[in-house]
Amino acid sequence: MTQAIIAHGMITERSRTGATDSFTAIPEAKGVAIPGITQDYVEATHNQSPGGFREWIKGLKDGGEIAIPCNYTSAGYAAQILDRNHNEPTFYRVTFPLAPGQTEPDRFAFRAWPNPSIEESEDPGAAIAMSVNLRVTGPVEFIQSTPVNAPVSAGTGA
Repeated sequence: MTQAIIAHGMITERSRTGATDSFTAIPEAKGVAIPGITQDYVEATHNQSPGGFREWIKGLKDGGEIAIPCNYTSAGYAAQILDRNHNEPTFYRVTFPLAPGQTEPDRFAFRAWPNPSIEESEDPGAAIAMSVNLRVTGPVEFIQSTPVNAPVSAGTGA
């Protein structure tokens, strides 16, 4: 049996402080947006590199930029503008729906600088859409649930 889940029921939240009880849902978020981590590699070749091969060391990581697609709401847009104008990045938390065999959902947590935008549309009958464009700063944390009757393993940064 598949372990696949759908996005319906997923919650994307924001907070200025990051305190557990301070998160509020981003209104009418429509899709999944989780930062993907890229890793830089820095060339460290030297005159004695074995066999004349280039050598590399790990460099910095980057959470990149993502966009949360949403239906436009006045309150949602206003909250993102306030966050954009704040002097600190905003905390974001994405909670997936429960997958088969889970008692707690998987979560992702990160900080980002938001910049909301209204999507272009030429269809007068379409819902007005907005994107919450996020420039991720710092680590992205993956908080893995513990499946029912499974050994506990530590969640690791994505």
